[in-house]
Amino acid sequence: MVLGLFLSGCSALRISTAEGDSKPIAVGIDDGSEAQPSQDSETPAIPSGMSQVTADLGPECPIKVQLAMDGQWNDDLAYDSYQLYSRDNGAIITVNCYEAGDDTAQSVVASAQEQTFGESGSSILEEKTGTVTGGQYWTVHGLLAGQEVRAIDQTDSVLFGAVAGISDNGRLYKVSVEMVTLASDETTAELFAQMLPTVRFADQGLDTPAFS
Repeated sequence: MVLGLFLSGCSALRISTAEGDSKPIAVGIDDGSEAQPSQDSETPAIPSGMSQVTADLGPECPIKVQLAMDGQWNDDLAYDSYQLYSRDNGAIITVNCYEAGDDTAQSVVASAQEQTFGESGSSILEEKTGTVTGGQYWTVHGLLAGQEVRAIDQTDSVLFGAVAGISDNGRLYKVSVEMVTLASDETTAELFAQMLPTVRFADQGLDTPAFS
């Protein structure tokens, strides 16, 4: 199994950093460090049977990352700036936070948009962009062709994700949550559609697609 994640120059179990080429998707917003957040800080509704968890990203990540999940996720792989949650059916959730090499929060988001769905057959189904205090974010639901590095077992997969560039104490961080399962796994995909709206970066909620 080979899975590509939002990582910077490192690898771990079932992880590859290779990324496809694609044309960037325009982000019609200004530098997030100057903008006001588009969501308030109220805790989102937690789906029945789930609880809000905080990813253990270590001291290198000052950005709190939270999301709701049920008790069937394993969290046995974690190190500074990275947390992997896995399910017995092969579905995964990855959480990453590291200091970005980009100049602006906008460029962090633009790079993620350019790189995530780069292969022929991959497509963005629904997406939103917005701002949080100190940065910008992108939430997305899309189809990964089997040749994408993020696809599971080189098989068509679906991705529900959130990526942000957020400044903290003068440093810019890339923060991401990726939820990936096989395209044929409708049950887990429906679960991800409930979970993505619960993702919070730095105690701030995100605007997510309607999942029509």
